Amino acid sequence: MREKLRPPSIELSDMRDSQGAELHYANIEHVPLLQRLGNFCCRKSPPENRRIQLSGQTTRSFPSNAVKNTKYNIFTFLPLFLFYQFKQPLSLFFLVISLSQFYPPLQVGFLITYIAPLGLVLAITLGKESYDDIIRWKRDRDVNKQKYTRITSSSEVLIASENIKVGHVIKIHAHERIPADMILLHTQDKNGTVFIKTDQLDGETDWKLRKAVNATQSVRNEADVLAVKGTLTVEPPRKEIYEFQGKLELPDGEIGLMLDNTLWATTTLAAGSCIGIVIYTGKETRSVMNSREPSNKLGRTDEELNKLAVYLLFLMTFLAVFMLCLSGFNSYSHIIGFRYILLLSTIIPISLKVNLDFAKIYYCLGISRDPLVGNAKPRNSTIPEELGRIHFLLTDKTGTLTCNEMTLKKLALEHAAFELDDKESKASLLNELNFSFENIKRKAPESKKARRRELHLVIRDMITALSLCHNVTPVEEEGKQIYQASSPDEVALVEFTKTIGVELVQRTQEKIVLNTPRGIEEYQILDIFPFTSDTKRMGIILRSEANGQITFYLKGAEEALLPKISSQSSQEKMKEDCEILAQEGLRTLVITQRAVPEKEYEVFRREIEKARASMISREKMMRKVVESIEIGMEYLGVTGVEDKLQNRVDRCIAKLTNAGIRIWMLTGDKVETAKCIAISTGLKNKNQKFKELANMRDLILIENELNDLKLTGNNSIVLIIDGVTLSLVMEMNPELFILAATRVGGVICCRVSPTQKTQIVENIQKYTENRVCSIGDGGNDVGMIQAAHVGIGIEGKEGKQASLAADFSINEFKYLAPLILWHGRLSYMRTARLANFIFHRGLIIAVIQAYFILVFYYIAIPIYNGYLMLGYATIFTCLPVFSLVLDKDVNYKTIRKFPILYQTLQLGRDLNETRFLLWIWKSLYQGSVIILMALSLFPEDNFVNLVAITFSALILTELLNVATEIDTWNKWIVVSELSTLVVYLICICLLKNYFNLELIIRADFFWKILAITAVSWVPLHIIKIVFEKINPPTSKKVKQSK
Repeated sequence: MREKLRPPSIELSDMRDSQGAELHYANIEHVPLLQRLGNFCCRKSPPENRRIQLSGQTTRSFPSNAVKNTKYNIFTFLPLFLFYQFKQPLSLFFLVISLSQFYPPLQVGFLITYIAPLGLVLAITLGKESYDDIIRWKRDRDVNKQKYTRITSSSEVLIASENIKVGHVIKIHAHERIPADMILLHTQDKNGTVFIKTDQLDGETDWKLRKAVNATQSVRNEADVLAVKGTLTVEPPRKEIYEFQGKLELPDGEIGLMLDNTLWATTTLAAGSCIGIVIYTGKETRSVMNSREPSNKLGRTDEELNKLAVYLLFLMTFLAVFMLCLSGFNSYSHIIGFRYILLLSTIIPISLKVNLDFAKIYYCLGISRDPLVGNAKPRNSTIPEELGRIHFLLTDKTGTLTCNEMTLKKLALEHAAFELDDKESKASLLNELNFSFENIKRKAPESKKARRRELHLVIRDMITALSLCHNVTPVEEEGKQIYQASSPDEVALVEFTKTIGVELVQRTQEKIVLNTPRGIEEYQILDIFPFTSDTKRMGIILRSEANGQITFYLKGAEEALLPKISSQSSQEKMKEDCEILAQEGLRTLVITQRAVPEKEYEVFRREIEKARASMISREKMMRKVVESIEIGMEYLGVTGVEDKLQNRVDRCIAKLTNAGIRIWMLTGDKVETAKCIAISTGLKNKNQKFKELANMRDLILIENELNDLKLTGNNSIVLIIDGVTLSLVMEMNPELFILAATRVGGVICCRVSPTQKTQIVENIQKYTENRVCSIGDGGNDVGMIQAAHVGIGIEGKEGKQASLAADFSINEFKYLAPLILWHGRLSYMRTARLANFIFHRGLIIAVIQAYFILVFYYIAIPIYNGYLMLGYATIFTCLPVFSLVLDKDVNYKTIRKFPILYQTLQLGRDLNETRFLLWIWKSLYQGSVIILMALSLFPEDNFVNLVAITFSALILTELLNVATEIDTWNKWIVVSELSTLVVYLICICLLKNYFNLELIIRADFFWKILAITAVSWVPLHIIKIVFEKINPPTSKKVKQSK
């Protein structure tokens, strides 16, 4: 249905298009002429279904199938690169500064002094961009040149992937990548089925079953597929990988095409060979439409640095205007003012970005090589320091806190329950089952045995249902039979039935074969309805080959099946069973069945085929038809599946909680199950109590509860809220929920959808200023991972989709504590020190320049020129300053023992305005001391000597400043300090234009330089020592306590 936005006052009249879809048009006389004209000009024609002949003929051209992930080509590389670089304000500022030196009146020094730093930054960035793009180009080339077999009416020819077009019939062999979106026409397997691997598309590692179209599977030879006279009609391209609508029009009727008939690009054929016809290519394939640019998150640290850079820009402008006012105005004032800006431009450090980029690369290398975090994979190198400022951790449950290794622990039937870990209980179940199979044709006896017979029949029906109602397929892998399914729960159930003698031995498109105590049993698959997050249930209709009886099995979540069960007593028993099992921390699944009369099934079959052939609202029509048969279901029982906790997850959560991080668990499980997991993992400790908001549909009551929490909430409360309640409050008053939830010790959200997970993350970011980290392992966690400030993915049994979409990837939850508390804290601490020092390094030389201008009658010339300025930003200070990223205030053992140390940096006080002002004061003091003492101690020296004196004192001061900031010395820091000093002494001898050797070898030169350095550095160092003695930082207290 297409709906147009319009003013509420416009009346609507219903019409239908040529295909019968409802269209709403406004009464034209009520719409102003200009609005009608605008609507007409801006109106986009709706995408049309495409028709493709099986012979390969199409009605129009379609996009190329060539893969192109490069950002540039040989002609656009330089212009686009420069555009991307200089659209950033600070980069543009430095470009203007550099270009101004080509205008003689504005030249304030050697051109290289301004061009070289900018050129170095651009060269490094250009090299990185070109390297990354060349890698992308090589990857694209390998994919585009891959050869495939195209079947034509006369022969088979090889064709490159980039030349494949819509309508081509392509043969795919085992382990080959699917080159484009296709409809499966024919398979090597006589049953018309193949398995594909979709891990590169949706991240799921299980194999998916795909079915060939019956009309084309039935041909004898592969080439005969082209001889079938038929036309494919498929929907316009869209991004939903789990949905598809299409039909095949044949001379004798139509066949509806579903997702099971598709092969999406980038998936891989697991075994055998098959033939498909291409329906979408290039940018219209599902994989490309779902692809996204790599995460480009901007961390708060970067935002703060940009803000501080703006402050410095204002400071530079203020100083320039101030000195201009003191010098007086004349006809050349605008030139003089601009020269002042040029001379003070060192206040804005051009090297900041390069230094921080290298530092972040170093942090990420450290993370990837550290066994403490299981050699985690940083996938976003721009935000490692954000790990050091996490306040809220939002975690999935299944596969994240648990192992996603399912084991069936309990069976709850209508009149019995079985503890499967208990040998006697399991033996009793096995005896009842064997008795039922041995007496399957015997008429039920009366009296006492009638009750026993009823029980064993229920057990047999339950075990049979578990063996049949699923999407599990036995496959051969490395000579061994294994079960493949989209859910580990289903595999656990089928593996359990195998242990008690009911084994799934074969599954095809048409039938399921079981090996039971009575022998082989075969069932014809009449229809199957897969599980979806919307329906929360799956069903299958089977016909027994032994007696021809049709049975409909339906299983799913408690709330989904409750209205489907026939009797009220069974509904109450089902709810009771689910609650008991959930209280034990087990995942519950309700199992039901119903015998379907032949006539009823025939009516159903016609209706469902009609719905499947529809190209309009197909899913809605099918859902309505399926719901017509989901009535009067017989309750069989509930399964209780255990998902084992991950190794040391409780210790990890305890460390994170002690570090001041609040942990929220977002799960699709029941409230009772979530409670048990919260207790066993330590999300709720013995001093806390649960506050439950579940099944509440009155907004006023919900708001009253949340307002109470907002006023009285504290760390002793763990809030539990279910999806129904959450949906209402997040729609009507999300701010209240966030403000109340952030006041308590922890939050558990149950029965939530992937969309709700993302909404929670976004609203925490919106209504608080805290940093949010999300962690998960499945495709349903991708939304919240990408929405969070920092997203962490676990490579688990659900595949790699979450891992690939995350900023950081780990193998187990236990590695999260060292990743955040150790690497995150270190990265932020080092980044803050490095940034502050780089700001200081530029500001101190600007202070010296400003004093020089004021003392020498507002002359607009540089005090340091040429190689001195270039060396100051590079060889004279680069290594010592960068060595700050090698420092650490405490070791890992201390952090592990005292996680509270994380809180000392969590609030970001190492890089706030207060700390920034302290560094400005330090720069003002040291710059003033250096220039003023140099003028006092060397009053008769010329300009060249003044340069040598102040510059030498400046270098020594900066080396000592670095030493002051170091907490833990190592050999690399010592080498950087000493090597820099040696290099400077060598340069003194080589740069004779800047250093007067006759002055330098004088004895008074050394003691005066040392005096200047001592006055500029010693007082500040003493103040720091005294202050730390009076109020030592937490890390120092911890060291002293040890």
